[in-house]
Amino acid sequence: MIVIAVDPAPAKPSTVFDGVFHSFSCNDLTEFLRSRQNDGLVLVCWDAPLTGPADASTPGSTLSDFSQRTIEQFFSREATGFKTPPGISVRPYSGCPHWAISRAVVGLPRVGPWDVKESDLPFLLLASGSPPDHQGHFIVEVHPAVAAWLWCSPQPRTTASWYYKKDQRVLTEMWKLVRPYMPPEAQAVEPQNDDEFDALVAFALGVHWLKGSGKVSLLGSRPTGSFLLPASTKLSEAFARFCQQQIA
Repeated sequence: MIVIAVDPAPAKPSTVFDGVFHSFSCNDLTEFLRSRQNDGLVLVCWDAPLTGPADASTPGSTLSDFSQRTIEQFFSREATGFKTPPGISVRPYSGCPHWAISRAVVGLPRVGPWDVKESDLPFLLLASGSPPDHQGHFIVEVHPAVAAWLWCSPQPRTTASWYYKKDQRVLTEMWKLVRPYMPPEAQAVEPQNDDEFDALVAFALGVHWLKGSGKVSLLGSRPTGSFLLPASTKLSEAFARFCQQQIA
């Protein structure tokens, strides 16, 4: 079982953690991932949108098909009870700058009928359900900022700020709070910046999910968009209600 956490960056090297940190250009990242495809069960935890339109074969079925997914709407609205605070950004997928490098490296998200078939992509997208229990190379979307917020929120903090990407003091405090959730290989390191923090959280999400610890679940689906996040009955029920309201 190999978990590779990737924080892709369009204008600087991408940060990768698989037990140790790596810093890769786009081409080097592509080659690194290709080199791991024969390593048994490989799960890539990708910190960027991997889905777009609800149905890539017939895109444009909804007004927001090319802008914002249902899962992003959910974390952006007060009525859901899970609107993220300032500093924990959940932008519409079309406005995420790492959308382009994701396409270049893993061919996702697929946005229309002219994209290559999923069977021809280097990693099989998992957008709902349980973790894989057999060998293969898989990829899942993670949102480390939301995951860290969910882990930290119930705990006492010395600051009200969530701007860990801008304030080292906030990052240090959040790391202290999320560190107990890390697997051993991620607890032994100290993130020097927000990219490393995100990669460590993404790695932890993937390890817990694959091990079936019950601490992590995949929220959402291919049509709605999905994030690997800390497991929460309250969260999953609220998301199900929100999706039902969108259909009604």
